[in-house]
Amino acid sequence: MALQPVDATLIAASVGAAAATASVLLTHLLARGRDRRHKVWDRRMDTYAEVIRSRRAMSRTRRDVLREKTFPEGPLDPDHEGKAFGLTEAQLEMFGSPEVIKLGGESFDALKGWMVALLEWRDLKMLSPLDDDLRLKAEAKWAEFEKRAEIATAADEKLNEAIKREAKFRKPKREGWARLAFWRD
Repeated sequence: MALQPVDATLIAASVGAAAATASVLLTHLLARGRDRRHKVWDRRMDTYAEVIRSRRAMSRTRRDVLREKTFPEGPLDPDHEGKAFGLTEAQLEMFGSPEVIKLGGESFDALKGWMVALLEWRDLKMLSPLDDDLRLKAEAKWAEFEKRAEIATAADEKLNEAIKREAKFRKPKREGWARLAFWRD
């Protein structure tokens, strides 16, 4: 039994429709994956920008305290409250790369050590005019504070450098058919 023209037309149309549906589905899946990667990248870069901004604000406060030898009157990060700092740290854990998360933790630990030394120095300084022994303890605590400030600054710099390295865009290596001259940008 020979294939009739009507049957051949229906078969060709069915194969064409199946191929078109498959290509639309494949295109959709690939685009969705690309969009998801772009959204994660955008959130990562927004988080990194906020981490750098926050660390710089803390660094300015650290420099001011070291220069003036006075306890800061307002918040340590004048642009944000404490809740925003915690949110930034949570976002860093969600969207950061493993290296940046590790360095962010080290920076946060150094920041906590710096803040504890600052608070202990402030408490001793408030009591030191009454007692020479307390004044000497306050001076020793100030030296510890200076050392912790250097550690925190170094940790922040390492974190900033890691973020900058990761944020650089690189042109991907061309493979396969893209190597041909007529496919180049």
